[in-house]
Amino acid sequence: MNRFKDKEIESLFSRIFELGSLTERALSDAIWALSHHDKDLARGVLEGDDAVDELALEINTVSFQLIARYQPVAFDLRALEACIRMALDLERITDLAVSIARVTLDLDVRIKPLRNLEPMGMRVIEMLNLAMAALLKRDVRAAENVFAMDDAVDDYEDGVFTELMEIVMATPALASGSNKLITVARILERAGDHVTNLAEQICYMIAGNRVRAAKFRRTRAEEE
Repeated sequence: MNRFKDKEIESLFSRIFELGSLTERALSDAIWALSHHDKDLARGVLEGDDAVDELALEINTVSFQLIARYQPVAFDLRALEACIRMALDLERITDLAVSIARVTLDLDVRIKPLRNLEPMGMRVIEMLNLAMAALLKRDVRAAENVFAMDDAVDDYEDGVFTELMEIVMATPALASGSNKLITVARILERAGDHVTNLAEQICYMIAGNRVRAAKFRRTRAEEE
């Protein structure tokens, strides 16, 4: 019975990795589409959202079924709880990618490439990939490394805001498009927060104690 249960949980983790791959692709495509004004690719991001929603729902359903069937404890219970929470965060990151794709479709002007926006998105993707690798290897230290990386995401967001203010001051007609790109920066910042949630869940699942990302982030004094 335990062996069968273990196989079911491992199968569930396989679905989590599949969901993580779909999420990473959606975010990568959304960032590329925005940076290169590729509206066809942006539409593809929107079209892929249903598959992510369906897989996330499947993960939640199976997780609750396994909890009800086996009444697991210790690591098994933490693993199933983590799967439920991670599926939710991955689904939300994909939703944010969809929001970026919608901005691309809505932009009616071409604004020069920003120095910070694309690197900001790539940093979030790097965080996501590290979190998924930490899950695969059951590596708490790797998961903890995700937290400090979010500081760079905040720095990039500040850089995007500064650049866009300079653009608007030089060309007031670009104010509307610039405001949409500020929205993208805020979306990416939220995506980074969801990745840190993933890393927190991974740490809890492996080690059995709650870890808060703030412990590994810069303090206000360090920022000043």
